[in-house]
Amino acid sequence: MNLERRIETFGAEKIFIAVFIVFGVMICFMRPPYQLMDEINHLPRAWQISEGIFLSPTMTIREFAGLGDLRARKIFDLSIAPADVWEDKVYVAEIPVSFLPDNFITDANHKHYIQAFTVADIQAFLSTPLNADECEPIQIPNTGVYPPLTYLPQAAVAFIGRALNLNAGIIFYLMGLSGLIFVAACVWWSMKFLPEAKPLIFLLAMMPMFIVEAASTSADAVTFGVCLLGTAWLLSLRNSTARLSRGELVGLVVLSIMLACSKSVYGTILLLYFLIPRERFSRFWALGAALLLLNLFLLSAWLWLSVELSDAALYTSYYIGFTETNMAAQKIFVTEHPTAFIAAMMNSFTEQSLSYVISFIGMWGFLWDVMLLPWFYISYGLIIIFFALSNDLRFKLGERVLLIFAAAVSTIGFFFVHYLKWSEVGGDLVGGVQGRYFIPIALMMFGALSILPPMRHKNLIALAAGVFSGIVMLWTNYLAFY
Repeated sequence: MNLERRIETFGAEKIFIAVFIVFGVMICFMRPPYQLMDEINHLPRAWQISEGIFLSPTMTIREFAGLGDLRARKIFDLSIAPADVWEDKVYVAEIPVSFLPDNFITDANHKHYIQAFTVADIQAFLSTPLNADECEPIQIPNTGVYPPLTYLPQAAVAFIGRALNLNAGIIFYLMGLSGLIFVAACVWWSMKFLPEAKPLIFLLAMMPMFIVEAASTSADAVTFGVCLLGTAWLLSLRNSTARLSRGELVGLVVLSIMLACSKSVYGTILLLYFLIPRERFSRFWALGAALLLLNLFLLSAWLWLSVELSDAALYTSYYIGFTETNMAAQKIFVTEHPTAFIAAMMNSFTEQSLSYVISFIGMWGFLWDVMLLPWFYISYGLIIIFFALSNDLRFKLGERVLLIFAAAVSTIGFFFVHYLKWSEVGGDLVGGVQGRYFIPIALMMFGALSILPPMRHKNLIALAAGVFSGIVMLWTNYLAFY
């Protein structure tokens, strides 16, 4: 029996998930704390939720600037904000100062990179007492609006760690590991639901960007896991004509809720419901409409509670030195020039496509400082495309159109949000868009490309490519920080 046959007989998904967890655990401990985009904002939000504070409190920039020499304020210097925005409100969360050792504090304008990180730093952090009563506020301008379920695994671990009075570092790393375990479970079930795309799912999960975010306190862990699992499950439901079971109906409702609690633009994954054979449910169209309406209602209700009632500036333009954005003025501009956004999005794809590819496959650090070697992006990207073309999924033309449409709507959605919040008023480019935003819709995008017969030795080749990616990720991380 050849090696490929042995892998298939044993269960390729078992080997795949073991590899994913091993490399995930290693990067969780090897990557210095907060050396990941926005992680310094994600951990405080998860901690806040673990304390039962679901609606983040706010504080004006003036109030925050007057609190004295806080460690947290070193991260984002609000003193550069002009006087006319000092009354803007920004979300804040209080966390124990033990989570912010001096050697981990970085800021957007000066020291934003940790060098010469050592095992001793990890050991010292793991032995740091929590001292939960010694807290200070930290501004979380771009995560205070996230719903509680977005941080479910990390917040649960934070709650348990605080109850047991574990050391700060232990809680921090357990929060990262909880995200990894959640995502690993989602990857596992995705491969079980959609075995014909098993190697492709594994290769997407082994992208450095995917695995680094999974093994962190970031909300991206839950978002990546839910979107991947939801896509695979909905695609699997089209392979049967049996009546939808009560469990499947409950699962559809739970998926609608979880997608509403992830980033709103990924709710289009629910459109894959319409790939399910009509005979599987007597009120097929009514159920589909109800799922979409439930998703939109929960999203709207949460935004009203967390944004409208708090009157917070979701992304104050000055918290990391940007001064060109103005959301109110941009809304007026888009209203008066409705085609300007489409032109800006097309320009962004033309001029920044390479950046999107790089940050899709892997790029991390506080300000995206850590990059892989160019040949890796080319080789791994080609491997993913090749597996996308030759996976065993079989779609009709209408099904492919729906997949591409759902992915396109999500793409337009996050480009539009960033045009309003992170782009110069009337600008020709959309600022702030990152390649990782495409990861939750990656299975839809690549799954729709299947036109070739499955390759020989697909599991063996995917396994070798995934291990190779993991090694490159760890080696790049080591060279960057140690």
